[in-house]
Amino acid sequence: MKKYGITTVFTLIALFVCSLTMNAVSPPRNYIHDTKEENGKVISKTIFLNEDGLLSKEVKYEFTYYDSGKVAEKKAYRWNSRKNDWTPFYRTTFTYNTETGEIHSVYGIWNGKANEYNLNVQEIDLPASDYENIFS
Repeated sequence: MKKYGITTVFTLIALFVCSLTMNAVSPPRNYIHDTKEENGKVISKTIFLNEDGLLSKEVKYEFTYYDSGKVAEKKAYRWNSRKNDWTPFYRTTFTYNTETGEIHSVYGIWNGKANEYNLNVQEIDLPASDYENIFS
């Protein structure tokens, strides 16, 4: 019985090592970004997966701005190939503290049943230096 148990353990370890090796050798994914701007502001960004020259839609971001020129809202959509349409994914809204420069963000995932971004709602305050990260 001990011999059978040890053999099983070594077999599982060998399979685990092979799995790690396979994952380590898989090539990195190649993404292409299509960014649209109006009046010097990014209004949308679409991410495509490039596999051997074939582009597959992956994610799309849309941005709205306050009159001050700062981002007010970022909406993300995932491509739904069955519906051949973009499906809402999440939304982040931004407000800015003029005294401290902090960016207050509220994040919520799309709830298709309620037609709202009310799942996993999270709030965080970011330093002003993180502003450019909004676009990634």
